[in-house]
Amino acid sequence: MSPESAPNRSVEAHRTVRATRLGLAAILGPIVAFSLMNIIVKVTSTPALVFAFYRLWLGALVMVVVLVVTGRRLSVDLFRRSAVAGVLFGLNICFFFSALKLTGVADVLIIAALQPAITLLVAGPMFGERVTVHEVAWTGVSLVGVILVIVGTSGSPEWSLAGDLLAVGALLAWTTYWIRSKRVREVVPAVEFMSAVTITAAVVVTPVALLSGQSFAMPWQDLAWLIVFVAGAQSGHSLLAWSHAQVDVSVSSLMILIEPVVSSAAAWVVLGESLTALAIAGGAVTLVAVGMVIRRATRSEEGALPPEIAPA
Repeated sequence: MSPESAPNRSVEAHRTVRATRLGLAAILGPIVAFSLMNIIVKVTSTPALVFAFYRLWLGALVMVVVLVVTGRRLSVDLFRRSAVAGVLFGLNICFFFSALKLTGVADVLIIAALQPAITLLVAGPMFGERVTVHEVAWTGVSLVGVILVIVGTSGSPEWSLAGDLLAVGALLAWTTYWIRSKRVREVVPAVEFMSAVTITAAVVVTPVALLSGQSFAMPWQDLAWLIVFVAGAQSGHSLLAWSHAQVDVSVSSLMILIEPVVSSAAAWVVLGESLTALAIAGGAVTLVAVGMVIRRATRSEEGALPPEIAPA
């Protein structure tokens, strides 16, 4: 190989990298944790919007402590850049928690599983990502798996139309937040971004919770679960924000399809929610499809790492 061809080969390698293994780990860990933590919202007696209020303000406190300990600062410009994402984050939590209280865990997360299909429509134009026939095909397969889970859980006593409509609201808010956060993270560090987002979301949710008329009383058992939830959620969302620089959004959004599969299994074990053989088969199809996209995303030539983490 001639010296002149080496740089071109390197550029091409960079162009074909879709995800780093470290970035994938930063997504998979929180997704599995979220899948189990969704059960907490379901089992607590605290109303959804009040739980969202406490979750966000406690999360904001955690992020402020992190900022102080690490010597980081928030600026007006940073809040301005993160404001839209913060509003969407707060709305998503309100919709999502309310949906979990009204309908089955599987129903809520299955509706959320439509996110990859929506994301694929904008990933290329917005971020210059190469969404190939491979991603489109396996996304289609994964959605078939999700449909099987829907059919397998339909008619269950946990189902609620109002809950499903709230889940649709959560889907739209989360998808828009995910895409927006990918854009903002190009110029804002992960810790500062999640700090601004959580504080903004807490401010947005506060009047909603106050006007809801829901009781702000919280039993000590719920308080204990809240602390566990915030610890997992805040660290998980921070890792997800960090992963944007490591994983294409078309890949990371598809990986979120793992959540309804794991959560459905957890709801079956812990809450006794319905889980039929058809739902199990659909979950298996979804996991295989996600695995195929991850496998292709991480296959690249030796040393083909994104510039920001390439060895010196």
